[in-house]
Amino acid sequence: MRTVRGASLLLAVLLASSCGDRACGGRGGRPPRGLPTVERGDGRTYHLLDEGAWKGYYDDEGRIAVIEYDSSGDGRPDHIAHYDGQRHIRLIEVDEDHDSWVDRWEHYDAAGVLEKVGRGHREKGRADEWTYRDPDGLPARIEYDDTGDGEVDRIEIFRDGIVARVETDSNRDGRIDRWQYWGAGRLASEELDTDGDGTPDRRLVFGPGARLLRVEPVAP
Repeated sequence: MRTVRGASLLLAVLLASSCGDRACGGRGGRPPRGLPTVERGDGRTYHLLDEGAWKGYYDDEGRIAVIEYDSSGDGRPDHIAHYDGQRHIRLIEVDEDHDSWVDRWEHYDAAGVLEKVGRGHREKGRADEWTYRDPDGLPARIEYDDTGDGEVDRIEIFRDGIVARVETDSNRDGRIDRWQYWGAGRLASEELDTDGDGTPDRRLVFGPGARLLRVEPVAP
C-alpha cells in the first residue's frame, strides 16, 4: 500500500505525533485554552496555535482542521495539511519551489493511502495533471487537462509502469474519441470515433516506425 512519502511523510509523522486529541494543548473535543481566533484565506474562522515553523488551526469542536508547516524558514508555509472531521489527513498541499504557490496536491483516503497526486504546469496554483498509482507505487493512470479548462482531455493508462493505452478527447466535447494502444514501446493501433456516438468505429494499425499498415472498421 502506498501511503505518505518523502517530505510529506516527515510532515505527517510530525503532525500525527504533535496534534492528537489532547496534544498541542487540545482538551479532547474542545479548543486548546486561550488560543486567539483568526480567519484563514479560506474564509473560515479557527483557533490558532502558533508554534513558529508550524501552525495548527482548530475548529470550534477542538478538532485539528489545518496545519501549516514552514520547512524552509522563510516565514511562508510550504506544506499545508487538511484534516477531515475524524482527524485524518485528506489533502497535503506542497510548495516545492518556495514561490508561495502550491505545486503539488496529495490526496489521501481515510486509511492514509495516497490516492492521487496533482501537479500544475500551465497555471500557478492550479493542478492540470493527476497521477494515480498502483499498490506497488508505479503509475497506473495519469490524467491531463491540456487546455486549462478544468476538464480531463487525455488519459494515459499504464501496465507495470509502462504506457499501454492513451485516451484523448480531441474535440473537447467531454467524451473520449481516440484510443491509442501501445506495446513493446511503440504505437500498435489507434481507434477513432468518427461519428461522435462515443464508441470507436475505425481502427488504424501501425507497424514498426509508426508506419501505417491498414485502416479497418471496428465492429460494433
